[in-house]
This record gives sequence, C-alpha cells and structure tokens, in this order.
Amino acid sequence: MRFVQGVAVPAVQPTHVSLRACLALIALGVGARLALALGTDIYFDEAYYWQWARHLAWGYYDHPPLIAWLIAAVDIRPAALLCGAATVAAVWGLARDVHGSREAAWRAAALWSVVPAAAMAGVWATPDSPLLLFWTLALWALWRERWVLAGLASGLALLSKYPGVLIAVAFLATAVRMRRLPAGAWLTALLGVVLFLPVVLWNAHREWVGFAFQLRHGLGGTGGLTSFAEFLGGQLALGGPVLFPLALVYALRGPREQFLLRAATLVPLLFFGYAALRTRGEANWPAAAYVSACVGVAGMRPLWFRAAALSGLAIVLAVGSHVLFPLLRFERDVPLSRTHGWSILSALAKPERLFPGAEPHEIAVVYAPSYQLASQAVRYSGVKADTAGGARPSQYELWPRPEVAKGQDALWYSEGKEPPEELLQRFTRVEGPVELPADFRGRRVHTFRVWRLRDAR
Repeated sequence: MRFVQGVAVPAVQPTHVSLRACLALIALGVGARLALALGTDIYFDEAYYWQWARHLAWGYYDHPPLIAWLIAAVDIRPAALLCGAATVAAVWGLARDVHGSREAAWRAAALWSVVPAAAMAGVWATPDSPLLLFWTLALWALWRERWVLAGLASGLALLSKYPGVLIAVAFLATAVRMRRLPAGAWLTALLGVVLFLPVVLWNAHREWVGFAFQLRHGLGGTGGLTSFAEFLGGQLALGGPVLFPLALVYALRGPREQFLLRAATLVPLLFFGYAALRTRGEANWPAAAYVSACVGVAGMRPLWFRAAALSGLAIVLAVGSHVLFPLLRFERDVPLSRTHGWSILSALAKPERLFPGAEPHEIAVVYAPSYQLASQAVRYSGVKADTAGGARPSQYELWPRPEVAKGQDALWYSEGKEPPEELLQRFTRVEGPVELPADFRGRRVHTFRVWRLRDAR
C-alpha cells in the first residue's frame, strides 16, 4: 500500500531489455568513473571543499557542510565514488518498489549509471555527490512511507545542498494532488528540521551569509532568454539529449500512481528553469530531477530506454575520452583545463627555483585572485593561501586572514591578472612575473604567472 494511490503498485510489463545489457551499462559507467577519478588532477572546486574539510564546521559560505565532512572522513575522490555507487544501488531499490519488478530496477540503475550529471557527481567530490544519494534515499523512504528514514534522509539532503528542500516541495505537491497528508509526514518534517537546525544557527551567527549568497547566486544577476537557452543546452548535455525530453514527458504524462516521482522530476526542472530566467546558472543544478526520471523511463518502451541510455553513455565516453586522451583541439578547452595541470603548483613551495639567484626564503602566504586558485595553491604546495584583488566573496572572507610578519615574503599567482595595488603597497619590492606552464599530453592547459612580493612592511 502506498501513500500516492492507496492501492498496491502493479508491476510493469517486461520491456525486453536483457539483464546482461543492463549490467554492461553499469560496468561501463563504473569503468568510466574509475578511469576519470584515477586519471585527473583534483580540480579547483574539490580543492575548495578539501579546504573546508580542514576547518570542519556546521556551515560554509557557499553550501551546507556534508561534503566537507565526507572528505574529512574518506578523502576527496573516495567520497565521490562511494556516494556515486550508493546512489546507483538506491535507484535500483526505488525502481524495484515503484514498478514491483527487478527487471525495471536493473534498467533504472543502468540508465542512472550513464547519466552525464550522475557520472560527474560520482567522480568529482562536490555537494551534488551526497545530495543525489540522500535525495534518492529520501524519495525511496517517502514512497515506502518509512517516515523516520525519510526524515533522516531529507535532513542529510539539506546538509548536502540547500536545494535539498525541493524534495519537500515535491512531497507537498503530491499531498495536495492526492488530498491526503499522512500523519507520519509530520515526523519526517520534524527530523529534517532538527538535522538542518545547526546550519540555520550557523548562518544566524554570521549575518545569514550562506542563505544570502545562494539567493543572490541562484536568483540574482542578469538572466533572460539567453541564459534560459543555456540552461536548456546544459540539460541536453548533462541530463542527456534523450533523457531530458523524456523527463519532461514523464513528469507531465506519467502514471498517476507515480505522481510523487513525477513531481520530484518536475519541481527541480521548473525551479531552476525559472532561476535561469533571473541569472546565469549552472547546468548541474537540477541534477536530482533525473533520479526519478530514470525510474520513470525504466517503465517506458524499450526503444526510449535504449535511446536514453546509449545517448547518455555516448556523452560520458566522449567527454571522458577527451579528458584522458585528447585528440581534438578547442580554443578554450574547459574540460582539460579543469582536470589537468594543477600539480605544477607544487612549485610554489620552492620559490627559489622560480626566481633564479634569489636566496631561499620561506613564503608566508600565496595570494590569488579567486578562491579556486587559492585552494589549489594550498592543495598542491602546502603553503597557506588567501584571496585578494576583488575576488568573489567566499569562505576565505570568514576565515582568519593569514598573517605576514614584517620582512616576510609572499607570492601572487594567476592566469593573467597582475598583483592588485592594495597588495603591492604592503611589500617593499616585487619580482617577476615568471611563467609556470602546465601541459597535458602535449596540450598547454595552463600558463600561470607568478610574482614574488618581498619584505613585507
């Protein structure tokens, strides 16, 4: 018996997709994730969250704390890989209960394994990694009316990323549609609020910086039709060129008894589609919508399942192959620049090698024009880092600034920006710049420029 309809859920008809084909898709997805995890550098967002993990707290400027806790517990890539594998298993369990069929469960798990957004979250440790896991577990628990488990999973989804609240919106929409609010749902809400309360208190003691940032980031700025078109293009790429339109079809025309899953598909897409009209967003924001979309497509005709799975796999393999063995050349190769060339920053720990003739001298801090570059400097050089020069506000504004004693040296590095005047005035003289190039398989992916700031005043 299920809340969404009040009657037993019927099994779907077989779609003639073999178990062997599903296992092959899952194996290819796992292989692609392992290859990318082992064959790429830690990229800047991961380095930023790793910095959080070195300063554990109940909240951070950009997001709630769960990704930092996971990185502190198991390190960067293991956190993403474990969350990714657990999400595949949770999708299997959810689809089995929704369709009453193990065959449908394997189809849903296979499809989720090759969704590009899911693959990214299963390789690179970001807040999406735990969000997708606990979103799926919350949806599964709500479907089964396991109210305590639903509350715990919903609370952990909120501790992963603020859009975790959208699972509650999807549930309330279902309650309105079915004209029924189960008594146990109040316990779910209470547990979710209790788990999330420390994040609220953390924000309250810091002038609500996390909430304010996300409102500005998600709904402020300049949007319009151009940014909405970019949003649609992003969904065709990260959701999949077939899965994205099928997700919309499922959300609008899917089975009545699956209204909860349909709402969990439509709510994130609608919310972030609206946000795209207000600001230039990021394609991964509505990634959770594709969890329930995969479950829904698992019950559709085999043609649609195959098209969605093969098109998603094609994107994962194409992008993954380019990241590991690039053959094509692009004027601005974002995938390569994000995933390679960062290890060269270990040279920042030995400035005497960058500046020949300079006597060995300890560097007090490395300055950078963004939190991404500052975090990579710490990750690969081990030297303290900070932002300067009008950098976008970040967690670095909330941490104590590294001290530079009189007479000490510092470094400034960037990919083009010169040291800001406010920084130059704090030192007696400046040396540089020197170039620090980074290549990958014969491709120039970064050209860092480094200045040495001598004798702090």
